[in-house]
Formats: sequence, C-alpha cells, structure tokens
Amino acid sequence: MTENPSHKTITNYSGDRRNFIKKASLGLLAMSIPVIPDIFGKDKLGIVVHSYAKRWHSSYQSSLYPGFKNASDLLNHCHKIGAGGIQVGVKDWSTDFSKNIRDQREKLGMYLEGSIGMPRKEIDLSGFEKQLTSAKEAGVKVLRTVSLGPRRYEALHTEEDLVSFKIAATRMLEKVVPILSKHKIKLAIENHKDWRADELVDLVKKISSEWIGVTLDFGNSIALMEQPEHTLQLLAPYVFTTHVKDMAVAPYEKGFQLSEVPLGEGCLALKHIVDTCKKHNPTITFNLEMITRNPLLIPCLTPGYWSTLQQVPASELAAMLAWVNAKKEKLPNISSLKPETLLAKEEYNVLTSLSYSKENLNL
Repeated sequence: MTENPSHKTITNYSGDRRNFIKKASLGLLAMSIPVIPDIFGKDKLGIVVHSYAKRWHSSYQSSLYPGFKNASDLLNHCHKIGAGGIQVGVKDWSTDFSKNIRDQREKLGMYLEGSIGMPRKEIDLSGFEKQLTSAKEAGVKVLRTVSLGPRRYEALHTEEDLVSFKIAATRMLEKVVPILSKHKIKLAIENHKDWRADELVDLVKKISSEWIGVTLDFGNSIALMEQPEHTLQLLAPYVFTTHVKDMAVAPYEKGFQLSEVPLGEGCLALKHIVDTCKKHNPTITFNLEMITRNPLLIPCLTPGYWSTLQQVPASELAAMLAWVNAKKEKLPNISSLKPETLLAKEEYNVLTSLSYSKENLNL
C-alpha cells in the first residue's frame, strides 16, 4: 500500500527538508510555508493536540513558539495556520470555559472534537458524564477515547492479562452507552496499539450502539503486525473520526522502528485511506496527529512482544518484516535538538503536513 506523490509543493516552500533545521533560521520558519487560505469547515484538516506535544502546557519561554495554556490557545493558533478544527482533551473544563470556547470556535468557523479517558470503575462514571457534559456545552459531537492507554506489548504480559483487559473494556463501554445516548454524543475508540483491528470490530459489534464507533489512526496498527490496507478495510465502516499521519519504518536488531513523518514523506497511501473513509462516512473529520519525537521501537523479534499476540500467524510477521525492509528509510531523531530548534521542527512538521493535505488530499 504505497504511494509516490509529487513533493513539488513542499519543496517549493522550504527547499531541502532534510537540511531544513540546519540551514533555516528560526525566525524564518513561519514564513517558509504560506498560510493556507481561510476555508472553514470539516473539509479541512484539523489538528490533534498531540501534534503540538512540545508546546502544549510548555513552561519553556519562546517568543516565536509560545506554549499553549489551554484549548483556546490551541484553537486560535490552528485557525491562524489554516486548520479546520482541533481535537483536544476535555478534562477539567468549567462551564464558563466550555461556553467561551464554543463561542470562540463558532466565531472562527472551526469544528471541535474532544478526547476523553474511559472510566475504569463504576465510581468513575459520574466524572465521565461531567466531562461529557462540558464537551457538549462546547459543541463537541464526537469524543475520541482509548481503551488501554499504554501499548499492548508493554502493558500486558500474559494471555490472562489480555482477557481481563478485554472484559473490563467491554463492561465499561456497556456502562457508558446510556450516558452517550442521553447526551447524544458519539464515542470513537482508537486503535491505540492495544486492539488489533479484528478485535476492535468485534468489540464495536458486541456493544452494537449508534453512539460507539472508531477513531482510525492511520499508522498505529503497524505496531501490531497489521498491514495498513488490512486495518483500513476492517475499521473504515465504523469510523467516526481519524488521526491522520504518515509513517516511515526501518529495521533494528529486535524488530523495527516506526516513526511519524510529515504527510507525503512516508509509506502510507494517504489519498486512498482518506477516500475510503469518506466513502463510508461522508461527515467524517480528518485530524492531523504529527507527533515530533524519536522513532518507536517495535520489539517484534523478542518473546515478550508475543505474550498477548499468540493468535497472529508467523506469516504476518514475515510479511511485516519484508514490508519494513522494502520501505526502510533514515528516520528522524530529535534527541540532540535544543528546545527552540525542537519547537521549530514541530511547527515545520505541522505546516508541511497541512500544505501537503491541501494540495494532495483535498483537505
């Protein structure tokens, strides 16, 4: 599932991307890519808060890349760079804040999606409903969530762990369905390196509610030995919202490395994924999750990795390693970057992805 898009647009904006941080002055970054014209609405790419992990609640003082204190700051910035909306956590929003951000997003003509943690115990259900109510007041209609939090191969170590996780996750979803129905808000479960695609489909089917669907992350399931096309075909019929990203891969001694890269620079067939999602859900939103970080290590050649993936056939491992070797590239590493340069890199990655999306994905 590869794509060979032209990089002419991006190259014209910034020259050689690989030498950008070395050659470009920080002050010129904001001018290196034109601001995208203001065409509001869900036909434009939105931004997941994790795309700005370095600026979100940052205490580092930067005049060029000031930290975002809250969702209001993030919304304003994303409007300035031409995004269609944001997806952000809704925890601890007061009634006044919810009303203010509702007014703000309406004035800016942007959409707002929420991210919410799943309750772990019944006692947590009231807190979940409080967050949901705050999100609804702000105009949120879809909330993204995750079932586990950590990655499956790091958090679960036995088959019994996996069974317990699935039982608990299913039980709590059943508990929140009446709350979602009451407030008429959809909950979209992400394939967050916890559920394999077939498992997530089984879960959604078991719950069988119009209020429960999927957040399709374009790249996460690669970490669980799934080819992107396989994940897409299974999950697309249930998608409410998305995490749009492009991925690059490279082998290492214990498996392979997996890294987000600016849209168009990786190995995913982005246009095909976007078009397939639109076909199944014309009202879907597309949210960029371009996380600027070191590559993730997927230790698929170690025994511990397979403790909860024993049902996956060896043929899928072989296919994934062959795919990695065919697509392997030099991956980004941010360990040596100074704070200001890291912030510049993060902003560059977001702006480059927005520009690619506008030119190549019709978003």
